[in-house]
Amino acid sequence: MPSRVVQAYPPGESFPLGNCDNVLVDITGDDGQITTCVAQVQLIFLLNLPHASNLVLPSYLSCPLLYIQYYHFVASPNDRPERAMWTVEHSYVEDQHGKHRCGGVVPLTSATHTVELIPEYGEKMDEKISSAVCLESYDRFFLNNFADKESYHTLSTEFA
Repeated sequence: MPSRVVQAYPPGESFPLGNCDNVLVDITGDDGQITTCVAQVQLIFLLNLPHASNLVLPSYLSCPLLYIQYYHFVASPNDRPERAMWTVEHSYVEDQHGKHRCGGVVPLTSATHTVELIPEYGEKMDEKISSAVCLESYDRFFLNNFADKESYHTLSTEFA
């Protein structure tokens, strides 16, 4: 598959809530099983140790890393055959400080494919919502498997 650019821009003038791409990420569990997740890239970074340090980073920390926030699957294409798309929502955890999106840090190489999400607008779209803020304004999305040929083939077989 051709390489793609993954971006995670902080809030700014053009994107008041940031501009963060969504990706498929392969996560290896403690049991060695690989699970594919949908996540939004929030930050791309690389750890650097001071030159005077005698420490050596393990190989999994020496490549670029992604801080991601997870989505979870709520419906399959079979649940809504008229749309033929997966449905995902932001994953949250609640603690003493309130409700927060679930996130984690993974190597850049765990991201296998960029994906497009379409907000589930409901009966009527809020006229104040634009493409610059829609990913942060809604919680539920359709995973667009019709964006390109690679997405169609990946999303038609990946979770079956």
